[in-house]
Amino acid sequence: MRIFEIIPERFFSILSAQKKELYVDALMVLRTAFKTELLIRRPELFSMMLDSLEDSFLSADFSEEAMEIGEEGESQDLSGKVHLLLRKLRDCGWIEIEYEPGSFEEIVTVPDYAVAFMDLLYDFSHERIREYNSYVYASYAALKNAGENPDFQLQALLSAHQNTEKLVDELKSLFNGIKRYYQRLAGQQDINILLREHLDQYKEKLFDQIYYPLKTIDSVPRFKGEILRILNAWSMDREVMDRIVGQGIRRRLFSSEEQGREESYAMLNAVINTYENIEELIAGVDAKHNEYVNASIDRIRYIVNADRSARGNLVDLLKNAGREDILNEMRGKLLLSRHRFLDSQSLYHRIKGERREGEKAKPLERRVESPAAVDGFLTELRRQYSDAKIDRYILSIMGERGELYSEEASIRSPEDFILFLLGTLRGEEKRAPFSVEFFQGNVERNGCSLPRLCFREKGRKRADRGEGEGEGEGNAGGAV
Repeated sequence: MRIFEIIPERFFSILSAQKKELYVDALMVLRTAFKTELLIRRPELFSMMLDSLEDSFLSADFSEEAMEIGEEGESQDLSGKVHLLLRKLRDCGWIEIEYEPGSFEEIVTVPDYAVAFMDLLYDFSHERIREYNSYVYASYAALKNAGENPDFQLQALLSAHQNTEKLVDELKSLFNGIKRYYQRLAGQQDINILLREHLDQYKEKLFDQIYYPLKTIDSVPRFKGEILRILNAWSMDREVMDRIVGQGIRRRLFSSEEQGREESYAMLNAVINTYENIEELIAGVDAKHNEYVNASIDRIRYIVNADRSARGNLVDLLKNAGREDILNEMRGKLLLSRHRFLDSQSLYHRIKGERREGEKAKPLERRVESPAAVDGFLTELRRQYSDAKIDRYILSIMGERGELYSEEASIRSPEDFILFLLGTLRGEEKRAPFSVEFFQGNVERNGCSLPRLCFREKGRKRADRGEGEGEGEGNAGGAV
């Protein structure tokens, strides 16, 4: 069947019209509606067009479209322009209008050929990451699974054949993609653009995404042997081939046994031949990649060296500016003047450190604690905090219960903290009105670390406490 027996004659006219950019944007909106909605109602599509392309519609002139349909007086406001665009898409065969059963609500349908062309336009405008790995593994997985499920051997052969064709197409696209970058080098003179093309475009979008996985993941060498082994075994097994032909006839893919056997062997041999010779295709991609990299490096070196020659002449000129003859030539031919400016650093002079020589480094002096000084400190402490003052503080915080655990202490000031610690020493004395019992660890109270203990008034019975409060843990001697 001829292509224009399927596609309307005016189908491509919108892509060559004066407003082709607007029409392509409208097709992308139509594609979004097709992907997200089962039924595309005309009012909803109208709203999507208006929301997405309002600025473009404001600046567009649809008088030509209005004349084509014989409605020169059609309103040229936003609503009228959107209606004219939808009519143009309908007349050119991109959409069809029908009515929902039982109502007069218009439904927009998109023919299959229009969907295919919209996907093609989308792929052109959105760079797609190409991957060859999935095709190889998909072929291997389908053939391997068919060995365990013979009823799906025809489907496995079809899948392997389709994936192999896609693999070859992707590798050829990669080869031609490298060639396209290679051709850009010839007319490029700006080193910044050249570096951006090489590092941002080629390396990130082609090398890292396609070529590098091709050389490192190695899915082709990994699965190639097993794919060939399975297909060669099938080609030698008449029972398997008869089963594949029978499955094709039942699914009405083959009209006769002879046709089925011919097409099955053709698909099988095509896959085998591709994988037997695929290294040559990969070698061609390698050669083109190396050719591009070498040409890109040579081009960068050429531009840098050409720029360096001019810069080098200027450096030589400035180095010899002290010579009287050169200086006179520069004064006569160069319009140079000296400029100064004042900023926040103008009044600042960096201090230069001076290195002193002849002086020996003095050793650090180590402080030796004096027993007399320690005794004097304790005597002064005792003078400020007498035994009576310590006893009054400890007894007051015990309360009527006659005992106090560290967890219950209320430390409100530095003096409370000092009296509490001095109480731990006082409790060890025989003349003290209270005793102290130490437990394991410390307790945090109001930001102070206290030894875990219990003050108990002498002559009072020991109060009962719950488990885990430190009773019976022994005298660990909480240090002060």
